[in-house]
Amino acid sequence: MAIEINRILKLFADLQHGDCWIGNNFKTTLHGVDAAMAAETIFENANSIWHLTTHIIYWRTTVANRLTGSENPPPFKDFVLPDALTDASWKQTLLDFEAAYHALRAAMLAIKDEQLDKPTVRKDQTYYQLLMGSLQHDAYHLGQMVLLKNNAI
Repeated sequence: MAIEINRILKLFADLQHGDCWIGNNFKTTLHGVDAAMAAETIFENANSIWHLTTHIIYWRTTVANRLTGSENPPPFKDFVLPDALTDASWKQTLLDFEAAYHALRAAMLAIKDEQLDKPTVRKDQTYYQLLMGSLQHDAYHLGQMVLLKNNAI
């Protein structure tokens, strides 16, 4: 019976669109954000909501790869923005963000509790460390998004 992995999956789902322990989730935070707001930065060379969204897509893909036994990086760059910062390209980024959530969730569903203390393809990292690190990473960047969105309103 998978007990711990189900707890981790619940935390991940809540962070994406549920009743998250930190009071915010990605769905609510990104609701109402248009391309202009997503691209806005508070100072030069700072990250925007858009940058953070693509960064999370990159790392969720990286984590899914590691969970399935691959050390290969994603086939796209980290923190990359599309050439045109339009509402259409922002909507595509949001679709990619949701797809990365589902891909990582699918990879997590294949993990058994017995694997959590075993090393991933990175011998110095257990499955548990990888999964919890991913949740911590996403929560950290969600906080940044909330601050950026509040600054833009």
